[in-house]
Amino acid sequence: MSEKQSDRRVALVTGASRGIGAAVVVELARLGIIPVLAVRKPESAAAALAAVQALGMPALVQTCDVADPAQASSAVAGTLAAFGRLDILINNAGVIDPMGPIGEVDVNEWARAVQINLAGPYIMVDAALSALRASPCAQVINISTGAAHAPREGWAAYCSSKAGLAMLTRCLALEWGPTGIAAFGLQPGMVDTDMQTQIREAGINDVSRVPRANLGTPERAARLIAWLADQRPMDLNGQDLSIRDAALVERSGIDR
Repeated sequence: MSEKQSDRRVALVTGASRGIGAAVVVELARLGIIPVLAVRKPESAAAALAAVQALGMPALVQTCDVADPAQASSAVAGTLAAFGRLDILINNAGVIDPMGPIGEVDVNEWARAVQINLAGPYIMVDAALSALRASPCAQVINISTGAAHAPREGWAAYCSSKAGLAMLTRCLALEWGPTGIAAFGLQPGMVDTDMQTQIREAGINDVSRVPRANLGTPERAARLIAWLADQRPMDLNGQDLSIRDAALVERSGIDR
């Protein structure tokens, strides 16, 4: 590892093989932040990895199911072995399933959603905490949703687990903010991803009827996430931010 490379910040991004996660690693690379792509299937990250490398930036793919503490620890250890540091954790991996009325969805699938969407980010934080404490610019960014704050028919698992994630962001800021670890939540809005395809196919609530032409792009959401990672605005520490906040969008300059 070169001296110049050792000076670069390093970000571990879960769910980095597609959608917002894949776009985020590219935007991080544009800002000079080394991305580590944490994915369940390494081959699925080939395109995102190539996009980062095309920018002349180093990158690393790590096998990681966020619900598995051993894999989370291994991903962090691999990051440290390759780059000697970890400064940013972006908890992006998540699932929308199961969708359906309370009492009609499988309880094991419901619990699985909580394990991925809520326990998963905690598992990743727990694995990364020691490395983050050693960083002078540590932060955790949890990818949130408006559904964390407003219930949606048929989305009890998603809404509940993401509401818990918003509170985890606040708890992180409260407990670890004084030591220098920042925590932000970011609601990316309705973005044209595979998850939105699932939502349209399910046809359960009004979100499923939003025309695809009205959805945001993964790249725009990624620019805001990368801005948070780069700027680490401590006045926003602990907040569950939204891409619908015009003042935040203007401050970040993502549309310029």
